[in-house]
Amino acid sequence: MIQQWMMMLGPWFWVILGVALLVLEIIAPGTMFLWFGVAALVVGGLSFFIAFSWQSALILFAILSLISVVIGRMIMSRTAKSGTDKPMLNERAQSLVGMVCQIDEPIINGQGRVKVRDSYWRVSGPDCPEGTRVRVVGGEGTRLDVELAD
Repeated sequence: MIQQWMMMLGPWFWVILGVALLVLEIIAPGTMFLWFGVAALVVGGLSFFIAFSWQSALILFAILSLISVVIGRMIMSRTAKSGTDKPMLNERAQSLVGMVCQIDEPIINGQGRVKVRDSYWRVSGPDCPEGTRVRVVGGEGTRLDVELAD
């Protein structure tokens, strides 16, 4: 069935497939369809100038898809490592490391509560009374790890 469409439409099959994959990329999360869409558009563009058999076009599409996925992943990983102006945006607990604050509820059996800026956080650390100054040394989720501040 697809073989008949490929032969009947010729280069336009690849152009239509490439556009369809790019539209699918917009709808679906991730960036996987982008690279296949680019490969299909390249095969379609080349098919206007070079008469490929459907088998050759399919092999070229597979090779270009593989190459574009590898190059795309390299580009995406390099872009992701470049950093942002807010590197701790989704890691609020880690962004508070080093901050000194006062205990809001006493730490008893290693658990207490502290107010940082406008939020209350559960804390883990050494037992101490309310009002004690502590330094945030780590955390995960909504829990901060604290130690007594000097």
